[in-house]
Amino acid sequence: MKHWFFSIITLLVFSSTAVAQGDITPKVSDALKRGDAASLASFFMPQIDLTLNGEDGSYSAAEAQKILAAFFSQNTPQAFTVKHQGTSKLDDQYRIGDLNTAKGVFRVTFFMKKSGSSMQIKQIKIE
Repeated sequence: MKHWFFSIITLLVFSSTAVAQGDITPKVSDALKRGDAASLASFFMPQIDLTLNGEDGSYSAAEAQKILAAFFSQNTPQAFTVKHQGTSKLDDQYRIGDLNTAKGVFRVTFFMKKSGSSMQIKQIKIE
């Protein structure tokens, strides 16, 4: 009986560690806080949906990086804090947070989808 209990506990610990290692939220949050479009783009899927101040479109990762770099140069980030997180009906992970900039606070939502063994950003909204 003790052997089974120990096996189950070990399996749960390793499973939760594997899930935590796949979470890119801390790295994405740090890139947003620093206004580092290149680091942020390293987590993009090849094609990403981007909404920025009410204008939305589907862009390649490189195009989205350029658009975000221009946004960050006009709105210097000071902090980013995740306020909500969860899983959508499509089994995508989402995070909602506040991006504090020199010109005000923006609500940021990003959706992540599992691609292979890692999570990638498929959509970002900055409003």
